[in-house]
Amino acid sequence: MNTLKTILVAVDFSTGSRAALEQASRIARLQGAKLHVLHVVDTSAVATLASSRESTYESQASAATEGARTALNAWLAQSEVPADVEVTIAIGTPLHEILEHVRSLKADLLVAGIEGTGQTVAGAGSVSGKLARKSPSRVLLVRSTHPHAFQKVVACIDFSDTAKEVAAAARRIAIKDSASVDFLHVWQEPLISSPYGGSGETLIGIGHPTVVFTPAERQTLIEGLRRELHEFVKDSAQGIQAREVLQESLNYGNGIAAHAEEAQADLIIVGGKGRTNLRYVLLGSTAERLLTRLPCSVLVVKPTAP
Repeated sequence: MNTLKTILVAVDFSTGSRAALEQASRIARLQGAKLHVLHVVDTSAVATLASSRESTYESQASAATEGARTALNAWLAQSEVPADVEVTIAIGTPLHEILEHVRSLKADLLVAGIEGTGQTVAGAGSVSGKLARKSPSRVLLVRSTHPHAFQKVVACIDFSDTAKEVAAAARRIAIKDSASVDFLHVWQEPLISSPYGGSGETLIGIGHPTVVFTPAERQTLIEGLRRELHEFVKDSAQGIQAREVLQESLNYGNGIAAHAEEAQADLIIVGGKGRTNLRYVLLGSTAERLLTRLPCSVLVVKPTAP
């Protein structure tokens, strides 16, 4: 991550948000950044309490705010947060309030637990997935098992401008955390191989025509991708423990997750916008489907504003 000035961490008292707080505090100390902690009391819960207790919404909102502040101060005391941390209790819809605070604080990084209060074992809750897509800042979603320095990073490279920022972020994290990095490019063979065709032959059959690659042509494609990946990341790979990896997969998101599992990664870095493969991973409902099987924390890098 580049030099950060303002970090916002959203917490909900879950194990996942404890790890997010620890990670945000650690990064704030490393970067000399200002840390803001936000807890959102869901407005629907306040309305339910007001109705059940035959009280006004305003009185229940006031009581909920004070109760949440007391609980949050006690919860924060169990972690080593910076002395100048700023704490905010908000009442509203969690997703909306978190995004509004990102904008109002002009936060450089938003940190949240990947599991949330639902304690999803395999992946992220729906709020985490939406934060990854909608936040204007970088988003770090922290797995509950990763409150510490990152050791193995997978940086997803699709040769876009945003991927340059992904590679640079991976380098900075590797230097600060003494981590190793896999620069990963997931690719799909654009044309389907078949034993029946030769070079450039078009087969007409059921569905669309298929142009066939010979084994030699396929190997040429792979060698070209390997060269392109090397040229793209060579500056970012200098001076750190790194390797360049090509992963073939029928599904970009699954290819990323499969390599992360195999490499025992504790952080995946992806671009919020890029070429087709990473856009596929991080936009729309596919984001949440991917997050349900990610084995580790995720840093979503957004493109630099023009």
